[in-house]
Amino acid sequence: MASCFDSIPHENLEHCPNDEINSGIATKLYYVPVDFIKSMAKPTISTTYASRVTIAAGGIVLNSGKAWKSIDIQMDEGELKPTLTGNVGNKKTKTELEFLIPGLRTEVLGWIDAYKNAPCVFAVKDANGKLFVIGNKDLGARIDSAEGTTGKKIDDNSGVTVKLVANAKTCVYEGEITLEPAA
Repeated sequence: MASCFDSIPHENLEHCPNDEINSGIATKLYYVPVDFIKSMAKPTISTTYASRVTIAAGGIVLNSGKAWKSIDIQMDEGELKPTLTGNVGNKKTKTELEFLIPGLRTEVLGWIDAYKNAPCVFAVKDANGKLFVIGNKDLGARIDSAEGTTGKKIDDNSGVTVKLVANAKTCVYEGEITLEPAA
């Protein structure tokens, strides 16, 4: 009798200590409501670990006339965290993204109000240039918390710290994000 684990990848996870690996995320975050997505490919699982979390270029197609939008986020105040949740033997993957939108501005407060319950797909590059996708068409990422502040002292940050959560695994997108409306 075949085991359900017979076809899982089995490969080395090597690392060279001389490789430079930078921490953090870029200062540009992209988002699109799931209702604007025509189709979104799932990773094509093959014999490699990477295949389990990679969406090929062209794998995210938006409805005609719809476009990704961007949010400028504060440098050194963002973090992407893929996590496991659930009981032993029944683990699931969850993705969290936390970032600070600088300035306690009306546009920022309006965005929070408009998207507080809207399922979206977000995309952000890490400091090494990999484009990560948070959420998918079926399980969009949602705002878990948003806390604004003016700051108290001149050295404090003013803005809104947002935490997104998606009950979906973190994927890498091999394509590009464009702000141009889909044809």
